Amino acid sequence: MKRFVILLAFIVCQLSVMAQKELHIGALFEGKIVPRDKMVETRVRGRSLSKYGLTYFHSLRFEPSTKEEKAIKKLLKEDMAERASQNYRCHTDDDKGLYQVFMQLPAVNGKNRMLCYKQRYDSVLVIYMEGPEASFNTLEKMSNK
Repeated sequence: MKRFVILLAFIVCQLSVMAQKELHIGALFEGKIVPRDKMVETRVRGRSLSKYGLTYFHSLRFEPSTKEEKAIKKLLKEDMAERASQNYRCHTDDDKGLYQVFMQLPAVNGKNRMLCYKQRYDSVLVIYMEGPEASFNTLEKMSNK
């Protein structure tokens, strides 16, 4: 029984990783744009997310170089064009040095998927989350914590 539970947990982890890999920005989560040792990474799944209606949460916090920032924004724009269609929100506030993109991705296996890119001056936060109740409101709450 214990082996079955471990195998099931491994399969669920792999499905979430595969969902991110189909995104252009997925390369960022794999450490291919910004080295992992320059990022603070948070992954959460399970009961602690149930109060938000989520099943998976993955965030990255880092300070990109100019070259890395350009590469990330290029990939983000490609995802917006290909996957988000009209389901995204952009917000810019030059006074606060703020640039935000909230994107709803196509659902997979009945789970809504959301992506957030938030840049304030030199600091960047990228969030990928999924769950039956994942929404723009949930994404905004999670990105403001």
